Amino acid sequence: MLEVDRINVSYGDFHVLHEVSLRVGKGEMVAVLGANGHGKSTLLKALCGLLPIQTGVARFEGDDITKLASKDLVRRGLVYVAEDRRLFRDMSVLDNLMLGAFNTRAWSERADTLRQVFALYPRLEERQHQLCRRLSGGEAQMVALGRGLMSKPHLLVIDEPSLGLAPNLTAQMMETINQLNREGMTILLVEQNAALLTGHIDRTYVIEEGVVTQGDLSALGEIQ
Repeated sequence: MLEVDRINVSYGDFHVLHEVSLRVGKGEMVAVLGANGHGKSTLLKALCGLLPIQTGVARFEGDDITKLASKDLVRRGLVYVAEDRRLFRDMSVLDNLMLGAFNTRAWSERADTLRQVFALYPRLEERQHQLCRRLSGGEAQMVALGRGLMSKPHLLVIDEPSLGLAPNLTAQMMETINQLNREGMTILLVEQNAALLTGHIDRTYVIEEGVVTQGDLSALGEIQ
């Protein structure tokens, strides 16, 4: 579904990603792991059109997406959930969710998708008219993921879903992500806590100083 071939990405004159390659097959859940500041989030942003790819090629469902903008990628079904959630704090939960359905395909199915989101996160249905600035960290993460689902993704790209959450909320969040994958959603995620992923991930990539190496979870216990 997603094939990345030797991409290079920079912030100004600082070369962040070096010849990075990876793949995500349909129905898989793939993780990118590594220490802070080594390029994990940069990789996701580049793949989702938020940072330019200088060289190399990214293909999604067989098409070259290397130069496409994020809004065009969302329309194709490549949807990004940011680590800082990027909610509109003075808008309601419901309005934030509906913003995810801005593309024509998603908008036509918004009622059915909203029911699916509320079934996954009943707490959001209870709080749908509450302003997002009044939500807990766990509830805000639910809204961010729910908004991503409202876009009808073919591939859901999630950056640090457990960031800032208490351990019990982290476990709940990962269980819902695992449920989405079991139901057929293809997922690429960055996560600091490798232990959360044991038994659920099809493949992992470790990123060190902007270079990705392929590995397995048994080798990742010290990556925090």
